[in-house]
Amino acid sequence: MVLSYVTPYIRHIVVIGLAAVLFAILSREPPKGAHDEQATNFQEHQRLFTEQELAQYDGREGSKGLYLVILGYVYDVQKGVKHYGPGEAYNMFVGHDASRSFISGDFEEYSPELSDVSSLTDSELKSIVKWKSFYDENYTYKGKLIGRYFDERGELTEYHKVVLKRVARAEAEEAKPRQEFPSCNVEWKQETGTKVWCSSRSGDGVERGWVGKPRRYAKQEDKSPYCVCVPDGTESDALVPFENCNASSESCYVKEE
Repeated sequence: MVLSYVTPYIRHIVVIGLAAVLFAILSREPPKGAHDEQATNFQEHQRLFTEQELAQYDGREGSKGLYLVILGYVYDVQKGVKHYGPGEAYNMFVGHDASRSFISGDFEEYSPELSDVSSLTDSELKSIVKWKSFYDENYTYKGKLIGRYFDERGELTEYHKVVLKRVARAEAEEAKPRQEFPSCNVEWKQETGTKVWCSSRSGDGVERGWVGKPRRYAKQEDKSPYCVCVPDGTESDALVPFENCNASSESCYVKEE
C-alpha cells in the first residue's frame, strides 16, 4: 500500500527534474561553433542499429554499454551513468526509443508506443528537438535506430519528415507577431494524416467563450498558410476553408503542405 502512494510522488519529482533541465536548455544559446562540431560528429558516426542490437546497450550486467535514443538518434550516455544506469531515475530511456516520454513523463515501464510522438502538439515536438540538442552537446552520437524515424539505409522516414515539418511550423508560429485569430489544434497520425480542429481553448489555451471554424490563413507577406480558428460569420480573402472540408465543420483532415 505504501508503494502505491510513493510511486506517483517519485514520478512527480522526476517530471519536475526533466522540466527544469528543459527550461535550462531552452534558455541558453549553443556555444559558438557547436553546430559545426555536431555536423562533423554526425558524419563520423553513421552506424545503423536494429532494435535487437540496441537492446544490448541497456546498461545491465553483461551489456555492451549505455545508449539512449531520441527521435531515432542514438547517443552514448555512459558518462551519465548516475542518471541513466540500472536503478536510476532515467534508466527507462536507454536501450530503446522512448521519445514521447521526454514530454509525457511515462518512464516507469517501456512500451514500443513511447517512440510515437504523433499525439503531441507542434510545440511539444519542438521541445523534444530541444532535448535532442542537449544530447548533441553533451553526449557522443553513435548512429541511428532503424524503425519509426529511419529506414534501413539511414534515410528519414515519411513519419520523421512530418515530425520535422511540424517542428518547423511551431518555430514559424513562435516567430510570428501575435495574430488576430487563435491557431488551431493540430494532430498528425500515420493512418489518417493531419487533423486540425478548433475548441474554446485552442491557440493560447485560455478559455475564450467561442469555438470557431478552422481556416487556412495567409497574408501576402506570409510565406505559407497556417490554420486559425475564426468566429462564425468572419469573412476575409485571407481566410479560406480547407479543401474537401465542410466550411461549417469544427475539424478537418488536411493535406500536408
